[in-house]
Amino acid sequence: MVSRRTFILIGAILVFLALIPFIVWPVYKYFSPTPVSEALFNRTKEAVEKNPKLKPDWDEAMRDGVLTFPEAKAILEKAGEKVDPE
Repeated sequence: MVSRRTFILIGAILVFLALIPFIVWPVYKYFSPTPVSEALFNRTKEAVEKNPKLKPDWDEAMRDGVLTFPEAKAILEKAGEKVDPE
């Protein structure tokens, strides 16, 4: 028969393991990059094609494969365009 202390220890470990997804998921969602809309992506890409000096900024923004709003805003403002929040 399992002692009371071992039973409580196993129960505590199981509770901790059950709580891990509720802790990890919000942290993951907070730190994962959110891509911009397709329209803003295309607008930014066209601005880079028209203005080749923005190509290093585009390459830096696309290094992780996701164009985020702050990156798109910085590129478009360098191109002289105004950007409204999505």
